[in-house]
Amino acid sequence: MSEPQPPQGAATPSPLRRQAPKRTPGYLARRAWERSVYAGYRLLMALIGILPPRPVEALFSAVAPLAYLLWPAKRRIADGNAAVVLGVADAEGRPLPGSEKLVRARSLANYRTYGRFAAELLRLPSRSLRDIATDVDLSEAAFMDDFRARGQAAIFVGFHAGNNELGAASLGERKYDVNVVADDSAFPEMYELLRRLRAAWGIKVIDWKAIREVFSALKRGGFIVLLSDWGYKPDGIPCQLFGRWTTLPSGPAVLSARGNAPIVPFFVRRNAPGKFRILYGAPISAGNGSPAELLRATQETATAMEKLIRTEPLQWNCFKPMWPNAAQQQTLAETAARMEQETTRGATETAS
Repeated sequence: MSEPQPPQGAATPSPLRRQAPKRTPGYLARRAWERSVYAGYRLLMALIGILPPRPVEALFSAVAPLAYLLWPAKRRIADGNAAVVLGVADAEGRPLPGSEKLVRARSLANYRTYGRFAAELLRLPSRSLRDIATDVDLSEAAFMDDFRARGQAAIFVGFHAGNNELGAASLGERKYDVNVVADDSAFPEMYELLRRLRAAWGIKVIDWKAIREVFSALKRGGFIVLLSDWGYKPDGIPCQLFGRWTTLPSGPAVLSARGNAPIVPFFVRRNAPGKFRILYGAPISAGNGSPAELLRATQETATAMEKLIRTEPLQWNCFKPMWPNAAQQQTLAETAARMEQETTRGATETAS
């Protein structure tokens, strides 16, 4: 396997790198709020760790829809996303007339599922790794043993769906070389808490700024884990998801091409209360990293993730606007058409 090459010079910036936030009054106010939330999280974590799991999960599931009712901005986002997934959105992504009741019911159900996930997450620090691993079915993960034996790196791409933390713990219990790329620019206290928790499971957390660590993990045949449903971003790669144009981050496809590692879509699906199964899509290659190849790999990733999510759409905890307006979708379609024609300017050239 050829060695992955890190980006060279200013012409090829890291696909994972972003500017750090400025310490404006708004930023400082947000940080004060984050610290308050973190303190409440620690208190809940201690309390939930000593209570029976199923009643707590039921309580959180019942209470979570209050956030939908009391937070209008998030409610509009949830309804817009639900309308697209249900196929009842207009050109601008709003629920079609007459579909409001259906969309509202789906959004409330999504919030109830998220409440159950929050209860599961809060209980994790009080559980042993072996106990967690017994709740996760890894019957589809045999290919990972083959990858490990061959020293084949891979880039696992998922959405905020099911329970990714339980999935990570189960893989840690099997001693896989798992490296989660995470962003510490928001909720840094929570980031540090989860970093320590994952470290106890044998999972390494790589900060989003540490691109060389990402390539180092790929070089040694490790598994990189990235979540891609951060909402529509104009600088992402165009793709169609649930029948609409949007973007997904360029990182997975770029890293795949430069690191000689396939993209593997995944979904840690809840099959029953407290019981999960990790589902995988077929490995995806980004080829030589040309714009056309990056476009194809990103579209295949989106298609695979849509197929996985459709098996249990209520578990997709997506509270960011995933699709742009009609004019922006038209622009994305035109951008994709141009990228399809660019078959020679690839990562293998820009990295040379």
